[in-house]
Parts: sequence; structure tokens; C-alpha cells
Amino acid sequence: MQMFARNSHADRTNGQVALLRVCAVFLAILLAPLQAHAGPMADDVYILRGGFGVFSTGLDGLRKQLKENGVNASLVSYQSWRRVARTIAENQGKYGRRPVVIIGHSLGGNNAVLAANELKKKGIQVDLIVSFASTAPMTVPSNVRNVLNFYFKSGGWGGFFTGASDFRGSLNNVDLSNQTGLNHFNVDDDPGVRNEVVRAVSRYFSPTARSQ
Repeated sequence: MQMFARNSHADRTNGQVALLRVCAVFLAILLAPLQAHAGPMADDVYILRGGFGVFSTGLDGLRKQLKENGVNASLVSYQSWRRVARTIAENQGKYGRRPVVIIGHSLGGNNAVLAANELKKKGIQVDLIVSFASTAPMTVPSNVRNVLNFYFKSGGWGGFFTGASDFRGSLNNVDLSNQTGLNHFNVDDDPGVRNEVVRAVSRYFSPTARSQ
């Protein structure tokens, strides 16, 4: 009886080990495609919401429009700018040089520049920063190639951007003060403004650009 008990226990143990091995193989098969495609499918395009995360509703539409144009953007809180910079640095290390775009509304616009400053320390280029009505004037570091800053010189609350002393890129401050109905809180909802941003971003991710 003792030998029978020992054999039964051994059979159960062997059966459990075999089952675990089968599960492990099955899980590996399921996860392999995700791991293989995680890098190439994730573009280094990040959209930073404004304060409280409740006013930047137009950014959801922007993300959708970018997706429709073949660009996969991540939409995160303005407070995530350090994590965004770390993720970009990790991606550039894993997959090589890829276009980097950082977009932000309100406090997210401020922090898009802070993320670019962090990336400068790591020697990483930012191809485009887009800001919708930042809450303060910002100085753009020299590792940024292009800037599209929508601001309000009067009556709308949005900061003017300048380049650092060694900045050699293109910096375009677009004053929306004369646009009836537009203000700090709804500028990201404007279809014309969003379309302009989609065009500016998409040129870095066209089939031709991706193949280079």
C-alpha cells in the first residue's frame, strides 16, 4: 500500500509538471507575436494632457486622427513627462534612431519642453514639439528640430516659445488671439488646428519616411 501511495504521488507530481510545461509552451506561443511587434508598432509619439486631465478632450480626437493616418500615439498625463523621456530613451536604445514627437496641451505643453530637456541630456533628438496654449513661456533646447506652438498673445492664455542660445531648429509661434471662440481650454478641440498638427506629425511617419 505504501508503494502504491508513493507511485500515486509521483504520478500526480509528474502530471502537474507536464501540465505546467504545456501551459508554458502555449503561453510562449501566444506572447511571441506581441513581443516581436511591440517595438515596431509603438511610435515615439506622446501626447500630454493638461492639468486635471479633464479639459484636454480634443487630444482624444487628435490621437484618433493620428491613428487614422498610420501614427500610433500614446496619450498620457502631463505628470508623466519623465516616464515619457525614459521610454523614448529606452526605445531609441532598443530599436535605433526613430522619429520623436511630443505634443502637449496647457501644462502638457510646458512639460513637452521639459521632456525634451531630459532627452537632451541623453543625446536624443526630438523631431517635433507641438504645444497647445502652454501655461508659461518656454525655452526650447537645441536637440529639438521643429516647434509648432499655438498660443494667445492676448485674451486666451498661452505662452510664447523661444529657442535656447544654441537652438538651430525651426520655431513657429502661431498666435490664435484673433480666432473667434478659441481660448486656452478649447484650442485642442478646433478641427483646423488639429488638422494642421496631424499634417505636421504625419510627415515623419509616411511610408517613405519609415523606410529610410
